Amino acid sequence: MSIHLPKWDIGPRYKLLRKIGKGTYGSVFEGKDMNTNERVAIKNIKSLFEYEVEAKHMLREICIMRTLNHPNIVKIKDVVIPKSSEDYNNVYIVMEYAEADLKKLTKSPTYLDHSQVRFLMYQAICGCRYMHLANVLHRDIKPANILINSDCSLKICDFGLSRSYRRLNQNFEEGASNLTRDDDDIRSSNKLQRILTGHVVTRWYRAPEVILMEKEYGKEMDIWSLGCVFAEMLGMIRENIPHHIERIPLFPGKSCFPLSPDFNTSSTKAGYPVAENDQLNMIFQIVGTLPAYDFVTDPKALKYLQAYPEIKPKSLSEIYPAITTNELDLLNRMMVFNPRERITLDQAINHPYFFPVRDPNLEINPVTQADFEFDSDTEMDMVSLKELFRKEISSFNP
Repeated sequence: MSIHLPKWDIGPRYKLLRKIGKGTYGSVFEGKDMNTNERVAIKNIKSLFEYEVEAKHMLREICIMRTLNHPNIVKIKDVVIPKSSEDYNNVYIVMEYAEADLKKLTKSPTYLDHSQVRFLMYQAICGCRYMHLANVLHRDIKPANILINSDCSLKICDFGLSRSYRRLNQNFEEGASNLTRDDDDIRSSNKLQRILTGHVVTRWYRAPEVILMEKEYGKEMDIWSLGCVFAEMLGMIRENIPHHIERIPLFPGKSCFPLSPDFNTSSTKAGYPVAENDQLNMIFQIVGTLPAYDFVTDPKALKYLQAYPEIKPKSLSEIYPAITTNELDLLNRMMVFNPRERITLDQAINHPYFFPVRDPNLEINPVTQADFEFDSDTEMDMVSLKELFRKEISSFNP
């Protein structure tokens, strides 16, 4: 087995065991802390200082994970700089280990019962509420970022796209209107990185306000994504979806107007291309259209929305026939198109659905809030970024 393991420069304290995943910035391996005999997850971040935006993402992730201290948020244990290189370009992040993530579980013949779904969702909401109280938006909540252990404990992970809420000030006007590329093309363009930092969350879990490129969005976007995750958990109940191979996300769109539309379609609305499996259209097929979109500030987006014919909402009980009354009510209140009318996390925690599992130890408030000077749109040189990295990493090994 060892001959298949990479030769990471992580020193004698950590031993690699097996590969468990691959993210945007590098591979993730299960490892062992030789000092404590604990299992850990080790992420190798490659080419860290090639681009400013990627270096900021990783520095932000490290700082946020150090700020957040909650049982349902994965903890960072260590950051290792390669000893063999003075001018390093990669780092290793050591984190808590978890047995699986929800994405892997949904694709496996694993089933959940109603009580397990309730406890998992409660933990996810508690973790997200704590994060929001610390002024952090996750911005990429999806099944792959929900870690689950066999004892039904849950941890939210991957804060690479998270931002400090008080410093979040997006502006998408410049250059975005002429985009004709898909998501992969966008990620490969460094010129557009800062313009598109708000077009986050994997397509199937994007809130309507993010899809419509609202210049200012808030914590409600994470609540929408959590609702999508909740739906997939409900799909793991055998009475809802009998065969695991038939499980699909609630909104499995294949394109996402306006940043990544389907240009092969001949259908248009208000002069814009629209495909049947476009993300916004998929959402309307379930939640229905609205008589008014008072939260939309862009005139073009509003014209596009108003071009849709009236679509009646579909009952989620048709998709999940064994859904309980409380499950259905909570899911409906999370999947509200207008972010201003979406349920808050405090309201969600106080929903009758969670009465049997509430735990004061999980409904805690943060001591500190995330507010980092570098967390802005101001450009920084790599020398300054590396110095910030060294300062942050030194706190692990004073």
